[in-house]
Order: sequence, then C-alpha cells, then structure tokens
Amino acid sequence: MVTKVIYLFLLSTVILFSIVGCTIETSATQEMAQTLMKEDKNSDLFLIESILYKKVKTVNETEFKSVNTTPYGQISMNYKKNKKFQSGMASVLPPGTKLYRSIEHPEYVYSSEESGYTMYQSVPEG
Repeated sequence: MVTKVIYLFLLSTVILFSIVGCTIETSATQEMAQTLMKEDKNSDLFLIESILYKKVKTVNETEFKSVNTTPYGQISMNYKKNKKFQSGMASVLPPGTKLYRSIEHPEYVYSSEESGYTMYQSVPEG
C-alpha cells in the first residue's frame, strides 16, 4: 500500500514538472518576441516550433539556391498588437509564406515570397 502511494506521488510530481517546464520555456520565447516588438514595432519576426527568428537580410534567387535547404513549414497567422506570439505567427510575413531551413546551418531559415527571399536567424534565448 505504501509503495503504491509513493509511486503515485512520484508519477504526479514528474507529470507536474513536465507541464510546468514546457510552459515556462514557451513563455520565455513569447516574452522575447513581445520585447523585440516593443523595442521596434517594425521588427520582422516569426515563431515556429518554439524558436523565434529575426530578419537578417534579403537575398536573391541565386544566393537562395546556393544554400541546401529543406521545407520547414509556413506562416499561418499575423501578429496582432498586444497579443502573445504563437507558433506559426509572423509580424511581417503574410499567412501562407513558405519557410525553408538551411541543412548545414539550421539557425538560418529562408522565406519565399513573390518579391524574393529573406534570410532569418534564430534568436538565442537569454
């Protein structure tokens, strides 16, 4: 009986810490996005797979094609002032914009738009 109680307590504790740990990590990334938007309302950012990316530069088709990339998803919604950043949300890129991740340098992601390509870099936490 005591063994079952201890087992149940340990299991509950592990589940609770797992939930809290994931929530804190996501909140930190969302808060970082909020801070960057407050500092510069024209920031070109997006959040995907709990990683925040910020615009580095515009690239031409030749430069984009010289990078070995893999599809990485697409933008699903636009950021609204005073709302929390969510996965798939962008401050500038329109919904439907396709994203490609560099295979050699996974910290770089490229967006493909009608006007060309843009390179983004992941924003380190902390």
